[in-house]
Amino acid sequence: MKKIPAAIYTAYVGILFFLCLTCMLIIYVPLLLIRNDRSRMKIIYILNKIFLKWIWSTLVGIWVTVEGREKIKDDQTYAFVCNHSNMLDIPFTASCIDHYYKPLVKKELMSFPILGPLLRMTSLGVDRSSPESRKNVSVKMADAMKNGLSLLIFPEGTRNRTPEPTKEFYDGAFKATIAAQANIAPIVLINIRHLQPVDSNWVYPGRITMRFLDPISTVDMTEADTEALKNKTRGMIDEVLRKEDVLYKK
Repeated sequence: MKKIPAAIYTAYVGILFFLCLTCMLIIYVPLLLIRNDRSRMKIIYILNKIFLKWIWSTLVGIWVTVEGREKIKDDQTYAFVCNHSNMLDIPFTASCIDHYYKPLVKKELMSFPILGPLLRMTSLGVDRSSPESRKNVSVKMADAMKNGLSLLIFPEGTRNRTPEPTKEFYDGAFKATIAAQANIAPIVLINIRHLQPVDSNWVYPGRITMRFLDPISTVDMTEADTEALKNKTRGMIDEVLRKEDVLYKK
């Protein structure tokens, strides 16, 4: 019997999410007339916060607490790297990183109805099945950060289905950040797997925490430091999840 209410709630969450996305898309289209990307994205962040963090989140009963935002400086460039658990990652990262940035997303998501056009307007796409595409995107990421555009990257590549807090990170985000001499900004989404378990299609109401950890400068690092930087970042995220996420803390 528990599956029936869970299915109804999950359908409600999904329908409301796409209704919000549809409203956002309608409003986004005229913003294409704004040529300055920074100004256009600033308006988009405000709309994301209104529709996703305030309206959608409140109506579905999934709330987020943001911690550590003061560690992010407006005049610095970052590669925001975050644990990737489920589709709930999207609305919260889209509405809570109050900084000039664009997410790196899987190219196939750009073919989704409603969500796809939004992502094409606001994101960088990558075909993760193609080594050539990943290499080209790595160069593109470095160029973007050199020009002052921060990025959001899920270094696990796909949603984590393992019993571990995170799975192996790809190198691309770290190589690009070193090439740009920018900063890695680790983000941890705590308890998000509890609201949409990996072995279930259902979503549940509750509260998550989005925490910004201490940024890591890559100034004076070289490509030879990629592995150490990647492992340090993953270790920071894992440590928080093991201590504070309800699925891992003892």
